[in-house]
Amino acid sequence: MPPVRFSASQVCVAAACPRILYFDAARARADNAARPAVTRIWRPGDDTVAAGALFHAAADAFHREHRRLFAAKELAALLTSNVNRDALATALLNAFYWECVDREALAAKDGEQQRAFMDVLRNYTTELADVLAHALGSGRPPAEVLDELFADTRRRVDVTFPVGPAGEPVHVTGVLDYVFHDWRSGRDRVLDYKLLPPAAADKFQVGIYALMHHVQHGTQPSAGVLYLHPRRELHELSWDEVRGSRATVFNLLASMREWVKFDESTGRGLKPPGSPDVCSRCRWRHECSRRLGPVNEGTRLTHWTDASADPVRLEVRPPVEDPAPAPLPGGLWLGQVNPGIPATVPLTALPTHVAVVGAAGSGKTWLAKAVAEEAVLAGVAVLAIDPQGDLVQFLRPADPAKLQPAEIERASRFRQTADVRILTPGTDHGTRVSLNPLKLSAGSGEDADDLLATTAAHLVTLAKATGEVESQKTFVFQLLRALTRGPARELTLGEVATALRDPTAAGLDDPDRFVKKAERERLARQLNNLEHGPAARLFTGGQPLDLGRLATPPVEGRVPLSVVYLNALADDAEKQGFVAALAVEVYRWMIASGGSAGRPRLLFYLDEARDYLPAGTAQPPAKKPLLRLFAQGRKYGVACLVCTQSPRSVDYNVFSNCSTKLIGRLESAQDVDRVREWFAPQGPPPGWLGGRVGAAPGSFVGRWPGQPSDTDGVGFQSRKLLTAHEGAWAPDRVATEVAAAK
Repeated sequence: MPPVRFSASQVCVAAACPRILYFDAARARADNAARPAVTRIWRPGDDTVAAGALFHAAADAFHREHRRLFAAKELAALLTSNVNRDALATALLNAFYWECVDREALAAKDGEQQRAFMDVLRNYTTELADVLAHALGSGRPPAEVLDELFADTRRRVDVTFPVGPAGEPVHVTGVLDYVFHDWRSGRDRVLDYKLLPPAAADKFQVGIYALMHHVQHGTQPSAGVLYLHPRRELHELSWDEVRGSRATVFNLLASMREWVKFDESTGRGLKPPGSPDVCSRCRWRHECSRRLGPVNEGTRLTHWTDASADPVRLEVRPPVEDPAPAPLPGGLWLGQVNPGIPATVPLTALPTHVAVVGAAGSGKTWLAKAVAEEAVLAGVAVLAIDPQGDLVQFLRPADPAKLQPAEIERASRFRQTADVRILTPGTDHGTRVSLNPLKLSAGSGEDADDLLATTAAHLVTLAKATGEVESQKTFVFQLLRALTRGPARELTLGEVATALRDPTAAGLDDPDRFVKKAERERLARQLNNLEHGPAARLFTGGQPLDLGRLATPPVEGRVPLSVVYLNALADDAEKQGFVAALAVEVYRWMIASGGSAGRPRLLFYLDEARDYLPAGTAQPPAKKPLLRLFAQGRKYGVACLVCTQSPRSVDYNVFSNCSTKLIGRLESAQDVDRVREWFAPQGPPPGWLGGRVGAAPGSFVGRWPGQPSDTDGVGFQSRKLLTAHEGAWAPDRVATEVAAAK
């Protein structure tokens, strides 16, 4: 019998109120969601903020980089048996702040948040200094202490509990904030950080984590909740207390298995009871009693006792540091087929790319935005290029008056899930960002050379080279290879320009066999102009654009949706230059970070392809880097979404590389002929294409991998958007909306 699966967060929600667990699960089933979005229960003090997501990201970075940080002179000198605890706490605070904190993100917070954040850091580093001082004072070697304190890989817990009345299994997964051996108590210790006032549910949660850690790793850990804000408090459970909670935990898990299967239409199954003390703070309070009856009605399973919990045999998965994720179920709900059947594209179709085509006013951008919304709801990060001002409107919710109750619920879930970021290269209308066109990853081999070749071609294109362009690309490639030998470091345009003028100093002999001196000099001048001229604002200033950060959830349950707004740039040349640099950066990131085919981890969305991927021999700077993403992205789980109103004006290779094609209204027979060519790589073109001339707005027909044969050629009407869709926003409107959203 397969287990019912829950996250540790769901277990904690069920402990607070079983009905919230049920409503979250029912909503996920109705939405065909990959996993439930866990409802957060507001509690007093939630408005006292200390940038929790920023702290957790910095703490993770501190743990990852601990060897490098403690090798620094200031910290290394303090790791002695007679360590000065206060001096160590100060050094830890400095290292944590200067090396691990996103200081630009912190600077964007208001003064109260910044003060609270620094109080959190002091409390955290003081706690670390206490533990380190005790261990070092006992004479333990510093390297051993640091490894035991920071290098424990047993943070992930993954356990199946056979706890149903007949041994039915319940599977629970979670990730601990911190697990380490505490020499002060002589025990392993599971610790959860909180930046909110204390609550009883927090101890219950960390107790579950400790029990799971015991089962999976054979430990007998104590458990603690360390409150770092608004004041430092440590609430602890001994191992005996953790062990004594087993019957309570087992009964809860067994009940959860049955609660999520309750059928409210027939009343069959185990009805979940409510918890009146959380009703005033629950988002389901307006429909709870209507759907499930009075709050005090419901049943819990109670077959486990302290005695019966002793012999239970638990199934444990082998401990792994980072197990490969299972394939994501579900699909992307794009609209309704005429009889009311949902039009759904499998999530696994995303990495083989999606094209949306339709004349002006056909609803193509509307449908493409629906694809992006669905990707976010499925847990896939989105990076959207907005040339005009249509996509920045992800920032605002749709008008609830235009939505049905079920759509309002999905829109609410989208707002809870999407972490919308408006990025504005070269300007301060949103979060100002810049891109280093020479950002290279350390490494060697075919992938590293491919990245160097891509970067070289990009530099030559940005420099608007003339003459023997291909020879110049080859020369710059060889030059970059020479400059990047040895320890990894970031190059500047000025360094490359200097090396172009004196390639022998960079270790490249006989440069004239590649490129004439005059062409090298011209190329060096152009690169200097990029570094010091008007275009320099695209490559310096603001936050350096970091794909790893853009693709990583800021906190559990949130999904990044980053929109790069281009309409504040001065001209098309700047737009082309930045999009080209961005495409190269996406390529660098996907090569360096790995990934696998079939599992989407980033959706790269280009709203209008015509200017960046034109048909024919035209070669604007962004064209080749973008084509490379379409050609190779699928191998790394990078999906591309592209749309256009001018099929005859866009490069054939773009759409022939898209396995999912969604066709709206076409203008002419010539457009039909062009679109027909795009289907050639997948087989004969569909017979329904001719019927798309003059189709109604919002009406689409499509083909995609895994499509049921009986839906081929069947039209669907695009669903309502969960976010705003109005006239394009000008730069000043973007600035106003971004300020209002903070």
